[in-house]
Amino acid sequence: MRLNMKKFSLLSAAAAGAVYSACTLFVILWPGFSTKLMGWLFHLSSPEAVFGTMRVTATGYIGGLLEVVVYMYVMAWIFAWVFNRTVKHQ
Repeated sequence: MRLNMKKFSLLSAAAAGAVYSACTLFVILWPGFSTKLMGWLFHLSSPEAVFGTMRVTATGYIGGLLEVVVYMYVMAWIFAWVFNRTVKHQ
């Protein structure tokens, strides 16, 4: 089975954008808890010292969303290309 590189890349990028948007909404709704979760993730004793106060801006959200979507599209395209080169042609 071969992957359709364009469809796989587009769907991967869309999924990453949706997860990024959900994460942003989580940070907007619960900024203190978000900081605590990041601290747990990186094994920090005082995450506030590293992350400071979290503030989401429209510019930051849109810029981050574009980055996530573009990076995921490229990485998914590379993955599909490598995958298709390793599977047997049918």
